[in-house]
Amino acid sequence: MKESGQLIMIADQDPYVRDMVSRFISDAGYRVTVAAQGYEALDDARKLLPAAIMADIMLPKLDGLTLCRLLKSDPATERIITVIVFSVLSAEERARKAGADGFILKPLEKSRVLNVLEQAIVKGPQNG
Repeated sequence: MKESGQLIMIADQDPYVRDMVSRFISDAGYRVTVAAQGYEALDDARKLLPAAIMADIMLPKLDGLTLCRLLKSDPATERIITVIVFSVLSAEERARKAGADGFILKPLEKSRVLNVLEQAIVKGPQNG
């Protein structure tokens, strides 16, 4: 069950994608914060402790997989749900190994984004 107003971070280098996904998520009742690159997402995650982060695998400066690994290896952020967004199906296994709690294959559609995000939140963070 969704807690009203949970904070979700969208980490993507493309401002169009950030805006589009932010609208999807805010329309569903979540609060949204955005990051344009990996280190910004990491710093903001440590400060804001969002319920979940939806990160593009190809983030500049610190890619989405490394971001996921760093979040999952830090006791302060290990419980943040991490959903990795990618454009090639072969990236799913790499995302799984990095500890991602969910996966979304581009192109991004509202129903798919919300379904994957909400399933990952309900399931909770991946253990080990």
